[in-house]
Amino acid sequence: MKKLTNRILIISSGFLILTIGISYFLYSFSKAQYPGCATEIPQNFCGTVSPNLTDNATEGKKIFNINCAACHKLDKNMTGPALRGIHSRREFPYENYLFDFITKEDSLNKINDRYTKILNEEYNYKFDHNFHLTKIEFEYLMEYIK
Repeated sequence: MKKLTNRILIISSGFLILTIGISYFLYSFSKAQYPGCATEIPQNFCGTVSPNLTDNATEGKKIFNINCAACHKLDKNMTGPALRGIHSRREFPYENYLFDFITKEDSLNKINDRYTKILNEEYNYKFDHNFHLTKIEFEYLMEYIK
C-alpha cells in the first residue's frame, strides 16, 4: 500500500511540474492580444496617455506623479491644495518663488519667510518640499499644471 501511495505521489508531482513547465513556456512566448496598463503600448483608458498634452506637459505629468501626487490633485484639495492653474489663483511674492518653494522649502522656513508660513498655516500640514528638480523639469511640471 505504501508503494502505491508513493508511486501516485511521484506521478502526480511529475504531472504538476510538467504542467507548470508547459504553461510557463507557452506564456513566455505569447504576446498580449489586448495591451493595457503597464504594457509597452499604453492605452488611453489607463490614464497613461493624455492625447491633448504636449511632450513637455507629458514629462511634467511624470514629474507630478513622482513628486506631487501623494499630497496633491490637479483639481481637488487634498493634503495640499489643488495645483491646476495655481498661478492664476495665487500671487507669489517673487517670480521664482514657486520653484524655490518646491525645491528648498526648508530654507524658506529657516529664514522665516512670511509667505511660506502663510501657506503652511493654511493647510496645517508640515511637509518641507525639497524635491531635486532642474529648472527644465520645473518648467515641464508648470506646463502640466497650468
